[in-house]
Amino acid sequence: MLQFIARPMRVDDLPAVAVLENAVQLDPWTHAQVLDIAPMLHTGEYIGTVVEQSGQLLAYVLARTMLDECEILSVGVAECMRGRGLGKQVLWQLFEQLPTDIMTVHLEVRVSNEPALKLYQTMGFVEVGRRKGYYAPVPSMPEREDARLMSKSIQPETTL
Repeated sequence: MLQFIARPMRVDDLPAVAVLENAVQLDPWTHAQVLDIAPMLHTGEYIGTVVEQSGQLLAYVLARTMLDECEILSVGVAECMRGRGLGKQVLWQLFEQLPTDIMTVHLEVRVSNEPALKLYQTMGFVEVGRRKGYYAPVPSMPEREDARLMSKSIQPETTL
């Protein structure tokens, strides 16, 4: 049985991330927007992780760091691979590679996205607010949709 491999995102992953983003998001970033983060992956301003199997990208997370906070910008899992723990795996990989000064991770999620909400709650995120009408209408949802604001505290490791 082939294993899933979670690892830090590389610049050469970005074209595949853009394709998966377009396939799984209701309102995806454009291909150009995804590719535009390439120079910032080297600086650490943007970070990301991927899960792959046999060289095929199956899941990703893109995030941005600033001072002591991290904001998750996009998480995607291939439709055919959902329900297999890849979302959790890609997020754990992100947490492991966060700079040590990061204290809090934030994200926004559509109120209707129950699978994502369950995943984030399982991972320790808590709802801290809402943004009314944050998400623009899309063909499958003709009205603006609220966003749940969620945060997770990252506890620094204690040394003995």
